[in-house]
Amino acid sequence: MARFDHHTEHFAEHWRETYAELRGSCPVAHSDAHGGFSVVTRYADVQQVLRDPETFACGRDLEFDGSRTGGVTVPVNPVRMGFMEMDPPESQAYRRLVAARFTSKAINAYLPRMREIVTWVVDRVIESGRIDFVDDLSNPLPALVSLDYFGLPLDRWELYATALHKAAYREKGSVKAVMELLADLRATVADRRETLGERVGSGAAADADDQTIVDRLLSARVDGRPLGDELVTELLFMLLNGGIDTSTALIASMFLYLGEHPERRTALAADPSLIPTAVDEMLRYFTPGTGVARTVRKPVELGGIELRPGDRVLLALGSANNDPEMFPEPDQIRLDRDNNSKHLAFGNGIHRCLGAFLAPAEMTLLLQEVLRRLPDYTIDLDAVRRYPTIPLVNGYIAMPATFTPGPKSLTGFDEKLPVRAASSVG
Repeated sequence: MARFDHHTEHFAEHWRETYAELRGSCPVAHSDAHGGFSVVTRYADVQQVLRDPETFACGRDLEFDGSRTGGVTVPVNPVRMGFMEMDPPESQAYRRLVAARFTSKAINAYLPRMREIVTWVVDRVIESGRIDFVDDLSNPLPALVSLDYFGLPLDRWELYATALHKAAYREKGSVKAVMELLADLRATVADRRETLGERVGSGAAADADDQTIVDRLLSARVDGRPLGDELVTELLFMLLNGGIDTSTALIASMFLYLGEHPERRTALAADPSLIPTAVDEMLRYFTPGTGVARTVRKPVELGGIELRPGDRVLLALGSANNDPEMFPEPDQIRLDRDNNSKHLAFGNGIHRCLGAFLAPAEMTLLLQEVLRRLPDYTIDLDAVRRYPTIPLVNGYIAMPATFTPGPKSLTGFDEKLPVRAASSVG
């Protein structure tokens, strides 16, 4: 399929059918777009690539026959995305600096605070009876949780949420907004380094287990050297990109589906124990990340196709997660599917997404809260707007809905931020 292009409006509208056709006829298909690449569509082949970093590289600026290529997107990102676009041992050295903060145990410890943020976001709209599931819920929540959990200030959350959301669907002016975000992040890193230095000088530095992700990066050393401010900024930007708009997309898809299938919504509300499995199934079916790229390092056969060093491959995660060889009747959403935890929405292997515990926990708490407090929401389907193209993330721009108004749950919280108001402290 020489004309395959995941950046087109046609692909955004017909990606399921396109992938199904490729899986059945040419599971490793070549495209001439974006300098040429192969798109890998079957689960087994995608998993093979993800688990073989020696053959399939993530790094940028790899040289083959005098030309440079690489990175985890097709075409390559304008800037490097942290250790997502590094290879071992470098990638693992930086990943280890923060990995302990993304374990199941660490996320479970954070759940009470996450629940506060979820409740606060719903409180913002609960009295009005009106909501846009994108602007009011699925966009703010991941930004707030990410900033809070990473140890970044919450007062600019709207800048971070809006900039990364609009960048995902190439909204006009989004590049400028991302540059503003990066400038704010650099300033925060510089300020925090100064503050951390003052704490160390006074003997009041936090124990490593209690450090935020920002402070872990600022105080870390790799190969005996500290990380510079620019690298810390890059790593935080990578984590924010991974944690915000992919979750935004999945949350919106989840509520749209349940809005269109009220009997499923009723079943989940009646038995909340089904919600974690349902979230996994939503991740499988609505895989928010369209795909990730790799660069071939050495000759290899994949799906009966010979690949050479320097060849680029796009791993179609959404296709792999709908492969009938792995998931029987993949076009059916089964809220009790028994093997949906094998989905590849978070990737696989040594580069598996660090948010594989954080994101489902966030979605589980949010779904519980919405089913409890907005049980009768009705989406205005005529006003729903999808991303026009989905080269990186498959999401929505607008999703307005109405519901029966209710009371706020939190008391003593700032109306602008999910923190205790100053007047309530004492």
